[in-house]
Amino acid sequence: MSKLFAVVVATIPEYYDYKNAHPEHDPNQLAWFREQQEKRILLCCGPFFPHDGTGLWVIQAESVEEAQTIVNSSPRARDGMLAESTRVVEWQVHIGRERFEETK
Repeated sequence: MSKLFAVVVATIPEYYDYKNAHPEHDPNQLAWFREQQEKRILLCCGPFFPHDGTGLWVIQAESVEEAQTIVNSSPRARDGMLAESTRVVEWQVHIGRERFEETK
């Protein structure tokens, strides 16, 4: 059974300037989110509020290495927009786990 991973996402300070200069970035990232969701890899995601370039992605993977590979495949990572402070950590859900159960 896959494990759950919380990806605490942070972008580099230049992120907003980059996405203004590269209008294709956001649509590419959204398409990647949708693709991962269709594969049941990405279970949920969203920015923290107020918007400051941080957020949370919850993904399924077999290991932290696989989870990191998934994160690295995102346009945000490929474009160099993820900060070093971005964290991929295994998440042990105690209450509400049924909301994230695999349906593969």
